[in-house]
Amino acid sequence: MRCPVTKTCEHCGQSFSCGGYQCWCGKIGITESHMDWIAARYKDCLCPGCLEKVATGELGPQSVPHHERTR
Repeated sequence: MRCPVTKTCEHCGQSFSCGGYQCWCGKIGITESHMDWIAARYKDCLCPGCLEKVATGELGPQSVPHHERTR
């Protein structure tokens, strides 16, 4: 396993630590559909906050535009 590296989230610009294989992100519950969505839009990792939003559907393939959520 490699040492954690500092990365910048491609979605929000937040700095975060990435440990590579078996990192914290493996515990968030990202599905294959989520991974496909992320891979189609970003070249690298997302931060914990953005990845959590993908997992909960706030951001990603099931996300609803903000203007539609307030109706």
